[in-house]
Amino acid sequence: MSETLRALANAYGIHPGFHDLGGQYRTAAPETLRALLVAMDVPAGTEPEVADALAAFTAAQDARHLPQETVLDEGTPCTLHCPQCEWVLLDETDAVKAEGRGIIALPPLPFGYYHLDARGSDWREEVFVLCRPARGAPLVSELIGAPRGWGVVGALYGLRSDDNGGVGSFADLATAAQQLGQVGAQFLGVNPIHAIGWTARHITSPYSPTHRGFLNIDHIALPGMGPTPEAELIDYDAFRSRHNAALEARFAQMEDGAPITGTQHGLEDFATFEALSERYGDDSRTWPADLRRPGAKARAAAGPRARFHAWAQTEAERQLDHAARTAQETMGLGLYLDLAVGPRPGGAEPWMNPDTIARGVSIGAPPDHLNPEGQSWNLAAHAPRQLAAARYRPLRQMLSDLMRRAGLVRIDHALGLTRSFWQPEDGSPGGYITQPFESLLAVIAIEARRAHCVVIGEDLGLVPDGFRETMNAAGLLSYAVWQYETHEDGTLLPPEALRPFALSCFGTHDTPSIAGFWHGTDIAWWHAMGWQSGEETRRRHDQRADQRHRLRGLCALPPDARQPQITAAIHNRLMQSPSCLTALQLDDLFGQVEAQNLPGTIDEHPNWQRRLPCSSDALATAPDLRDTLPDSALTHGQID
Repeated sequence: MSETLRALANAYGIHPGFHDLGGQYRTAAPETLRALLVAMDVPAGTEPEVADALAAFTAAQDARHLPQETVLDEGTPCTLHCPQCEWVLLDETDAVKAEGRGIIALPPLPFGYYHLDARGSDWREEVFVLCRPARGAPLVSELIGAPRGWGVVGALYGLRSDDNGGVGSFADLATAAQQLGQVGAQFLGVNPIHAIGWTARHITSPYSPTHRGFLNIDHIALPGMGPTPEAELIDYDAFRSRHNAALEARFAQMEDGAPITGTQHGLEDFATFEALSERYGDDSRTWPADLRRPGAKARAAAGPRARFHAWAQTEAERQLDHAARTAQETMGLGLYLDLAVGPRPGGAEPWMNPDTIARGVSIGAPPDHLNPEGQSWNLAAHAPRQLAAARYRPLRQMLSDLMRRAGLVRIDHALGLTRSFWQPEDGSPGGYITQPFESLLAVIAIEARRAHCVVIGEDLGLVPDGFRETMNAAGLLSYAVWQYETHEDGTLLPPEALRPFALSCFGTHDTPSIAGFWHGTDIAWWHAMGWQSGEETRRRHDQRADQRHRLRGLCALPPDARQPQITAAIHNRLMQSPSCLTALQLDDLFGQVEAQNLPGTIDEHPNWQRRLPCSSDALATAPDLRDTLPDSALTHGQID
């Protein structure tokens, strides 16, 4: 490998290698470096291209008098050193906040985004200024007036009602929030509600959206859909056939007066994408070349059909806003929403942001004992330098739209804020890309502070040194999953050892439920999938027996305890952790055994299809829920 290629890769933040789960260092191959450079629009196919690209990068850096962006602290003055110049600092409305000649002395500023324009005798440069809140993202105590709180999380699609037709709706969400507020829950968390896409009927995972800034119209409540079927699993194809037809009919009835008042950023372009997808398919990379980005040609090709999709988003937004208000009024913190890692590569978000999306790569995971070639999650990535050049607008807009409806937001795979693993689509080995961690944290804190929203960073996995401390310093809570918090021998730590500045829970949608954990259902699935040998299966069952024994002692469980008693005892102990937030799973409260998702599977496991056994309007009085809620919840709730 040439030193020039290494230097160019380093200049663009590509890691020279990484340590895998086994501690072995894996050096990035030349084909990896070239593929990741090309993904960021850096020519690197030949040695002359590499040399020219490095020379151009070096020249551009040497020519700068000021950084391209800088992060400041709210209320703290700052001096930027540069040659004598004239300068002016503008806020987001282009109002002048400061100006001068000579040394750039910026005054104390409120948190937010600013634009610095500096001019010398023969040069002019712009600097994007991010002024982060002095206190970071809001704390739980600021929102509810108490140091700790608790709530419930579950699958929105799995809610039952008399009229949702098969998939939980935004109306069901409002009802569930009212019900759970009656038992003292202070928030209700659900799976991502991002847009899946009108023509992507085969997609069931809420973590594979077409655009994270728009809404999943499967959740629009419509009259006449009928009750949820008795079946435990959702038939998405059948539901979408009926629901889409009902949406069309509803729009036709009111077409002349159908209001298009959605406030999401880029609604016209999103509606254009949806209309074009009906003609050309849901992967925009296969569309005619002149339609592969927004613009006049795309809007003309979409025609009046785009109005229907804009209306659908407006209706989804109206119903979600009602659910959000209901949740906030009845629960305190309100909705707890999820920001997925990324969109599908050919979806609306990449199509709408062609200048920031990395080309020919997917976000994924490095090789490990389960996947020796690494994983591709089939999710598009925003390239760090291009995203910075766009002043982080795609991220800012998504966070703004999500946070204004939520009391809490979870950033999925928060480790991606400091580095992300890109898997090239050409089959080359993947590699890590450095992300602008400080700037991304500043954006998150600014948007959270504006929306009065608590932020949780999902920091599971191999956490780099200092990552969690830096994230917490910006006000983002950690994510403590009790079944992962263990001693070296695999036995569970006492809940008192869970991190205070965190949201704690026993499990997630990707882990076994309490009942599944107790009976080793996840171990059985791994064996059935061929992911582990019979010997490894026996070893894991033995380890789980030790974990059960440890839990019996921690939770004072008698040997003959049945599942509701086990779940209630675990919930009681979990609520005694020092974590400032505690989340209980609806699946656990209703004794469900199977997980909502088995990572690494698609059709082998019924992912994202499981319904709750109880109607959303009967949650507060359901015997199963009352039997498994912790005593402290029943004490503070409104149930007799």
